[in-house]
Amino acid sequence: MARREELEKEIEIAENRIKNAPVNTPKEIMDAWIKEYDSISFELNNLYEDDDTN
Repeated sequence: MARREELEKEIEIAENRIKNAPVNTPKEIMDAWIKEYDSISFELNNLYEDDDTN
């Protein structure tokens, strides 16, 4: 699986985890999940694909 596909799948998982989190989820855990989501998003947005992989 290409790195882009892996990151897109990780983003989907992170979004679902945040969106479907129970109301009583501790703030520290939500913050960690959001930080993880932001990190994955940043990596995906800055992913460079050279001409050989397109």
